[in-house]
Amino acid sequence: MLRRMHLIRAFEERMAQAFAAGQLPAEALHLSIGQEACAVGACFALREGDYMTTTHRGHGHMLARGADLNAMTAELLGKATGLCKGLGGTMHVTDASIGALGANGIVGASSLIAVGAALSARQRHTSQVALAFMGDGATAQGMFHEALNFAAVFDLPVLFFVENNQYAEFTPLKGHTRLKRLADRALGHGLPGITIDGNDVWEVYQKVGEAAERARRGEGATLIEAITYRWRGHTEGETANYRSEEEIAAWKKKDPIARWERRLQEEGLLTAEECAAIAEEASRAVERAMEFALSSPEPEPDLMVSSLYAPEPAALYQPPKQPPKGERVVSVSAALWEALAEEMARDERVYVIGEDVRAGGYFAVTAGLVEEFGPHRIIDTPISEYAIVGSSVGAAMTGMRPVAEIEFSDFITCAMDPLVNQAAKLRFMSGGQYRLPLVVRTPGGGGIGMAAQHSQSLEAWLMHIPGLIILAPGTAYDAKGLLKAAIRSNNPVLFFENKLLYADSGLIPEGEYIVPIGVADVKRSGEDVTLVAVGAMVPLALEAAQHLEEEGISAEVVDVRSLVPCDWNTILRSVLKTRRLVVVEGGALTGGFGAECVARVGGAVWHELKAPPQRVAAWDVPIPYNRSLENAVVPDLSRLLEAVREIVR
Repeated sequence: MLRRMHLIRAFEERMAQAFAAGQLPAEALHLSIGQEACAVGACFALREGDYMTTTHRGHGHMLARGADLNAMTAELLGKATGLCKGLGGTMHVTDASIGALGANGIVGASSLIAVGAALSARQRHTSQVALAFMGDGATAQGMFHEALNFAAVFDLPVLFFVENNQYAEFTPLKGHTRLKRLADRALGHGLPGITIDGNDVWEVYQKVGEAAERARRGEGATLIEAITYRWRGHTEGETANYRSEEEIAAWKKKDPIARWERRLQEEGLLTAEECAAIAEEASRAVERAMEFALSSPEPEPDLMVSSLYAPEPAALYQPPKQPPKGERVVSVSAALWEALAEEMARDERVYVIGEDVRAGGYFAVTAGLVEEFGPHRIIDTPISEYAIVGSSVGAAMTGMRPVAEIEFSDFITCAMDPLVNQAAKLRFMSGGQYRLPLVVRTPGGGGIGMAAQHSQSLEAWLMHIPGLIILAPGTAYDAKGLLKAAIRSNNPVLFFENKLLYADSGLIPEGEYIVPIGVADVKRSGEDVTLVAVGAMVPLALEAAQHLEEEGISAEVVDVRSLVPCDWNTILRSVLKTRRLVVVEGGALTGGFGAECVARVGGAVWHELKAPPQRVAAWDVPIPYNRSLENAVVPDLSRLLEAVREIVR
């Protein structure tokens, strides 16, 4: 323990020097000097194979858990030999080989990932526990409370370790809570909470060990508040004057390293000379690591591409030479059910999680699955979108393949951090250490009188986030085949279903098949105009093509199916043939998929076009409740036909 504490102290002090010298490509550096007992005591209490999540102030946790010092130092210097190959840096440094699930720059986010890892351990019937490090400021975050509630409801083996260093950035404890003990946060969630001396490494070790064993026995989570203090500022070089020199000096007298050395000497386990030798060796080790880092190469740009998405089975992206033909008529809803049932039967790592999914969810897509697979694989949750998606991230990182259901796509706004900052970025920030095989299913679109907060089409919004796969089927055939492919993917997939399509029926094959990701489908061949359609607009485009045929206009219909990655080649080939383009989508016009499509086509083949491309989309207003107004907002047949006629004649 003493060796590890000295190593952390020496490392942090050397990084402070490197930061001041401009050797770190960072604007901010968050050091944990003074908090070494928390990191070492807690990590030493874990077993090999246990999980850990940490924060922007996570260097000490990583070293305490056993991260390689050379690679750790190189990472902070942004080098190719770093733990994350220079892609994560000081706030996101991590090492999957020691059970670390990311250092997180989002305050409170680590708690949800740890909950997911704990859920994964339970699903896999292991004795692993997950420990989430966080600061006192995280206890004011909604994510933290959703994590505690999830952990309590499901009796998960997770420890929430709050390093109460007296300040949330510059704000003192009394400025962000009325509680005297942050451990009391646990009471509101029906969990035990304890307050310990975070500067006593032995007490930390004992209490975390006790809580971990309690969790392994199936007795659930514990909130541990460790009272400690950070000697340095929130970040290096800060100029805010919010602490007195007297306060800092008083806490330095409680130095956790000096305190542990005194105890070891009093008990005759080490001499003062031996303690000094340990400190000296730590400093030498850090200097050697610094030399290694300074001599290491810079990362190459192509690393960024290879680290974004995990490798996939080739079949998921390659269209079959002879796609199986439809043989029986089923609804889109039934096709989705079949996809879920078949993939759950095929792979025991797959489970469904969300609100009311045992009863079928709002649109009854999952009805009957609980009878088939049991409540441990069809998991009802609190109304808690952050936790549904956040826990799925942690579970995916630790070997499971969750299929999370968000009841309406509008509610994705309540899970933006786990989607945008976690699922989409954790593989990249880690330099490709993790895979995140998770699917988020969600119904979107207007047309059923649910008004502004239950009717949005948000696909284009999330196209802007690198690291996500975004699918939007428009037929029963594609709904089943694409969902099966999504579940088999090693990457996070947003699977947008449209409410208007659930009852639509179509032909699907009798046997096994998947629809490849990233491959558009020409649903109808034509010569005069290309109609590129997304999701529920596919049936509309096919209907429009029939009407246009009666007018002597031959329309080709391209079903995008996969927005990210998008099959631009198929779209371009079609437009080169017809020389006219109309894009139809259910989302708002501004910033939609249509805008991206027109920009891509225009940039590539504008000189071949006979007319300006057209976009048909929803008005740039929220979806109204009144039926006639809603019908006016959502694209319909007449608007699509008008757009085509404008450029064909």
